[in-house]
Amino acid sequence: MKPKKLTLYRILAAIIMATTFLYAVLFGNTILIVFSIITAFILTIILARKQQEIIADERTKLINEKSSTMTVRTFVSGASLLGFILWGLDYIGYAELYPLGSTLLYSACALMILNMIFGSYYRRKYGG
Repeated sequence: MKPKKLTLYRILAAIIMATTFLYAVLFGNTILIVFSIITAFILTIILARKQQEIIADERTKLINEKSSTMTVRTFVSGASLLGFILWGLDYIGYAELYPLGSTLLYSACALMILNMIFGSYYRRKYGG
């Protein structure tokens, strides 16, 4: 399938799915929400299989790997630093910031755990 036609189908599918999802949320129809998500997932898979051109080369994959690694490191460092600062402000008298600091620290820990799990999985899969 030609790239322009494929893009048009993707945009049309996104508009229809977004409209259906919005309608379902506004009127509280949970079955329609689940149906909309499943349909969007299946339609995305079908459209991805129709694509005949090369999606990514080695350079693009390397850039994505480097950027995702730096994104994880930056978020974990920033969230940890900000979480500890908010914890420290709790001792000065800003007690309402303690839960926010805890949330940031827990999310940083969760991201580090996920990074370790996926890292070990891909090292086993690709022999690294």
